[in-house]
This record gives sequence, C-alpha cells and structure tokens, in this order.
Amino acid sequence: MRTVRSGILGLMISIGLCAPLCRAVPADRGDIAHPTRQDLIGVWRLVRIEYSGPRGPIVDPFYQDGSTGIIIYESSGWMSVHIVAPDRRVWEIPASRSSTPAMPQDMSLKAAAFDTYYTYFGTWDFDEATSVVTHHVKSSLIPAETGLNYAQETTFENGRLVFTVRSGSKGQETVRRKIWQRVSDQVK
Repeated sequence: MRTVRSGILGLMISIGLCAPLCRAVPADRGDIAHPTRQDLIGVWRLVRIEYSGPRGPIVDPFYQDGSTGIIIYESSGWMSVHIVAPDRRVWEIPASRSSTPAMPQDMSLKAAAFDTYYTYFGTWDFDEATSVVTHHVKSSLIPAETGLNYAQETTFENGRLVFTVRSGSKGQETVRRKIWQRVSDQVK
C-alpha cells in the first residue's frame, strides 16, 4: 500500500494537483510550521538577521545590519554557510596567498576582509521531534570553531526558513533569528 500511496502522491505533485493539500511550507499568511529534513534541502539566501534582548531590538554584536548570505543543505548531509557584510572594502586581487606575514599596508585590508565575511562548512542533521537543525563544523574561517556543533530551532514563517537561537538567563535572554528565503532552481 505504501508504494501505491507514494506513486499517487508523486503523480499528484508532477501534475500540480497536490499544491493545495501537500504544501510543506505554509502560504504567506503568517503561518508558522515545523519543517521536515527534506524541507531544508536546497539553497537559501539570507533575508535578514534580527537580534533582540530583554529591552527589545539591539545591534547584533557579530553581523552588520544589511548582511547577505547563502546556506546550502545537501541531501548527503553536507552543508555550507556564508554571510557577508554590506559595503566591503575592495582592493586589488593579490598575486599570491602566502602564509607569510602581511605587509603593513595590507594589514588593515586583511582585517577588514576577515571582519566582514563569515563562513563554515560541515555536516548537518535534523531532529524532527524538536525542529532543531545541528551543524557539525568541519572547518571554519574562525579555526577555533572546527569541531563545534551549532544547534538552532527551525520553523517556517510566512514561507521562509527561520533559525532561532536563545542565550542568557531568564529575564536577560537574547534571541537571534536568521531569516532565509529559498533560492529558486534558476540561477540569475
């Protein structure tokens, strides 16, 4: 019976009849839904980051307002994330990337590049019972993050993927929300 249901569902999806009944991501009505592992697979672009404390919105201590980014979840269990600050300083592409100390005139440029770009890659898993995605960092721009695990509550809100992380004690809690929009299958 399972094969028959899968076949019928696949047929309904392929001819477009399942849309009203099989929507994994809620319509743009303010709905909040918990995703499945399959829902996360794909490419997502960062819409915005919201950071708040006990007295309301505050400046995020790590990311700049207006940052952009992309996160990729592969069905194989690999993932990668990149977040970029707006208005990055531009300089000439170096002739080489050596590990020797930078020239004094390059130090501020390198520091600015480091401070305005964040990335890591690794593996991921998803606990559907708790709606928590965990990133297992294999390598990061910040070497001390290698081997760390980052867990985030995951919901769909208004058709967007939302990661929520809470920290701090009761009454002093801070909340960081990263809001992502699925990138269409067409590259523009």
